[in-house]
Amino acid sequence: MLRRMGFGNNTYIFLASGKIYNAEKTMAPLLDMFPNLHTKQMLPSEEELAPYKNFSSRMAAIDYIGCLHGEVFVTTQGGNFPHFLMGHRRYLFGGHSKTI
Repeated sequence: MLRRMGFGNNTYIFLASGKIYNAEKTMAPLLDMFPNLHTKQMLPSEEELAPYKNFSSRMAAIDYIGCLHGEVFVTTQGGNFPHFLMGHRRYLFGGHSKTI
């Protein structure tokens, strides 16, 4: 989908998610297409992430901040997280945030 929309392999992607089952295998095709894909576990060092690791709400806040400041936000789920985020992005960017 992202390729068809014109996103190239130099696109930076922040993936906000919970634990991905068999992530190395299942994420390999996406990482091949978009090598600049990052998660909250990939960006900080272990020491930087340590104070947050045992707190799911803090880990979710990191995802929220990553998605909030991204150039484009793509959601694949309903619920409060994407709805709050879409509204917050519209507010911050004067109604001009890209949301898919």
